[in-house]
Amino acid sequence: MTTHHGWSGSPAVRASVQSPPSARAGVVICPPLGQEGVIAYRTLRLLADRLEARGVASVRYDPSGRGDSTADTDPDAQVRSAVRAAALLRATGVERIAFVGLASAALVAAAAATEDDALVLWDAPESGRAWLRRQRALATITVGGDRVVDGLESLVGIDVTEDEALALSALRFTPRTGATLALVRPGGRAPKALGGVATAEATGSAELLDGTSIHARIPGDALDTVVAWVDAWAPTTTVTVAAPALEPLVDVDHRVSERVVLLGPERLFAIESVTSRQSPDAPVVVLHNGAAEHRVGASDYQVTLARRLARDGARVVRVDRRGTGESSVVRADERDYLFAQEWVDDQSAIVTALAAPTEQLVVVGMCAGAWVAGRAHEETPRLVVEISPNDYRRRPALPGAYSDAVRAIDAPSRRRQWVRDRYNLVVPAWLRDRIARRDRSGGVLGHVKPLVTRGTDVVVIAADGDAELFDRLGGQRALRRYPVGGRGGAVELVHVADGDHSLFSPRMRATVIDEVRSRVRQVSTVHA
Repeated sequence: MTTHHGWSGSPAVRASVQSPPSARAGVVICPPLGQEGVIAYRTLRLLADRLEARGVASVRYDPSGRGDSTADTDPDAQVRSAVRAAALLRATGVERIAFVGLASAALVAAAAATEDDALVLWDAPESGRAWLRRQRALATITVGGDRVVDGLESLVGIDVTEDEALALSALRFTPRTGATLALVRPGGRAPKALGGVATAEATGSAELLDGTSIHARIPGDALDTVVAWVDAWAPTTTVTVAAPALEPLVDVDHRVSERVVLLGPERLFAIESVTSRQSPDAPVVVLHNGAAEHRVGASDYQVTLARRLARDGARVVRVDRRGTGESSVVRADERDYLFAQEWVDDQSAIVTALAAPTEQLVVVGMCAGAWVAGRAHEETPRLVVEISPNDYRRRPALPGAYSDAVRAIDAPSRRRQWVRDRYNLVVPAWLRDRIARRDRSGGVLGHVKPLVTRGTDVVVIAADGDAELFDRLGGQRALRRYPVGGRGGAVELVHVADGDHSLFSPRMRATVIDEVRSRVRQVSTVHA
């Protein structure tokens, strides 16, 4: 299957178009808002693959002002971007269009679709107002009360202006007469305002959306339901499809440009950001996102960071490792590579492909990406920045093993719960803690030693919980053994009080961006 990647229009929307040479119809796959969209990314990629196999073209996109698209302050950018994505498909020759909206994106899809378009609403909220109310409640729990900074309100994985919040709140469903399917959870119902549309139960929505990205599972049966409905709706005749009008390069702000690059033997998907005044001696920065999430990061922080680093003069790539975002084939039963050797190998391939001198190389990672960055000793970067690290294991995990363990802990079987209760009753807390740390053998000292002994500086940026873990696993010993100004590499801790692990809070994100930029500037100064 061939996917065309690039940017379209102004403000530029980043889009991915998939199509057979001749297509029966086209589908606009609208991305959910915030963290819902991050979690659902691979699921929507698999939907596009399955549609293509049935002779249906599709477009996935980042709304204008979000993700890898360029900045946009229009509060109606979500709906306008969906309409533009449909126009992009139509320009290839596709005549019949359907919109698919999962979760919050159902509101966007319904607003963008005309009565001549087909519409699939999957796990739709009752209204924009109901969605926004729930997101604010979740954000108050997750982020805290201090969620509005400089006019931006932080929700879970998305920042919105007051005008955009009003625009999202105003989205609501109206009765449909065109071809429409509402997929609901078992025992659920479609939003009342839609009227008497066709409804089908689809399992797996909760398993996809209701936990973290580590818990999420691709709902293969629900995808089959969507594809079967589109297959039955689409005409049997086909039209020849032209290549989409996508630009391979985008000017972000007349100083920074970005392009898609495919790195290493696995052809890992990445976005490269450079300045118009790029120096061959500039730092080369590799950005790893957390968990099994793609390259944008919480509230698009990696996009913001990459573009600001590029304005500072650095060459930056934000990468999808295997099993994330656009990299590697998607399967409904795929195993993630959290803390696995495959991601360490990906990092080596990325650095080799970039051909950066070691004294110019900087590797930055968040959460599981921090662990990957910490395994870069063979690449001998000048600087490693680990954001929110919470695992210091030396022995890589098997693919899928970490997520399986997390799910077993958070949702244990009756037998496992019975055993756990008695284990906690009999085994003292200090011993349980020691046993739990076995996978993190060596602790912080063993984690950083291979780097600092080769001259790499390591900076750890951590909120309260991760800073406490850093101390508990020997972090203070590492700071004393490898101080700033000593021989070889150094270890530093930047403790962000009242920050958060996932970078949902605006204060934590701002601190991370400022710290990384400051450290990369130091690398540039030292190298110069």
